[in-house]
Amino acid sequence: MIIGVDARVLVHQPTGVARYLRGLLGAYPPLRGENERLRLYVDRPPTERLPGPADAWEQIAWRPPGGDPAWRQLRLAAHVRRHPPEVLFCPFYSIPLAARCPSVVTIHDVSFLAHPEWFRWRSRLAFSLVGPSARRASKVLTVSRFSATEIVERLGVPAARIEIIPPGIDEQWGRPIREGEWDGLFRWLEHTGAYLLHLGAVHERRNPFLLLESFARVCPDHEDLALVIAGPTMQPSPDLDAAIDELGLSGRVRRRQWVPEPLLRPLIAGARALAYLSSYEGFGLPALEAMSVGTPVIALRCASLPEVLGDAAVWVENPTLDEVSAAFRELLDSDAAVETLRQRGLERAAQFRWERAARATFEVLREVAGR
Repeated sequence: MIIGVDARVLVHQPTGVARYLRGLLGAYPPLRGENERLRLYVDRPPTERLPGPADAWEQIAWRPPGGDPAWRQLRLAAHVRRHPPEVLFCPFYSIPLAARCPSVVTIHDVSFLAHPEWFRWRSRLAFSLVGPSARRASKVLTVSRFSATEIVERLGVPAARIEIIPPGIDEQWGRPIREGEWDGLFRWLEHTGAYLLHLGAVHERRNPFLLLESFARVCPDHEDLALVIAGPTMQPSPDLDAAIDELGLSGRVRRRQWVPEPLLRPLIAGARALAYLSSYEGFGLPALEAMSVGTPVIALRCASLPEVLGDAAVWVENPTLDEVSAAFRELLDSDAAVETLRQRGLERAAQFRWERAARATFEVLREVAGR
């Protein structure tokens, strides 16, 4: 039996969806069924060793413009019509609609419908394929109860066709950070003192200006404290540089568009806290990763985040300057609060494992293939 996987996200700039697929594929080998093979479809050669069997990669080249949606709807669709797998797994919102084989799609959230004002027309056009994909796919996977409810209400998918499978954490994340890893992080950050961290795409829904204003309020009391904003700036682009200058934060903010994979774990582990001020999340993988290394999380109590973080976060009830800066001070001024949240986070994160997520995902794929 051949399980096809749309793996294009793994050979481009890393994203949360790429980490999701990496986690599933990394946990797959011991779960592999007898006479079962993966086919991992990409549009260009991998530049590094990626998870999955070495013979599983199949390049389907695509040179014209159009990016991810065009490759999936035209090139991948034509390929799987000629060489159909028993089931096709698409982890990034949409399936090739012209494909004839059974398919499973992961829809992480429907923020593009809940808040279309957050997206440019190109993104809205690409996301217009999500509804038809959800209705045509044999099964829809999603990552939280919150997202499942949104998919039912906004896309009209019957709840019986939706499987909730939260992502996980590799147990290796819990190992101690080596001295060489810390040295590499400090060189990359150009900072050796304490820092607060924002991790993930810089987007309007993650309240970047509220983050900067709250940091500006607390940083005068902490001379060596920095704010690290790590993640690509998404369109429509918030003008962070202008805000940093206006707030007098030049030299106090470290801006990094991409985090090299070897530095991701030490970056999270070294933070005093992860500030996750998102007003809409399907899951919030950076928050789970922070808990898994003992880094406290400050989060807005909304969307999926309460079901992910439980009691292992400093909760901000309303996205106001007073509440967020108070949350910052709670963790900056109290080692006891940090230690309490560290312990709670480690216990909470232990409930999420990639082995469990991969087992459930591949059981769904086998079920669909068997039909």
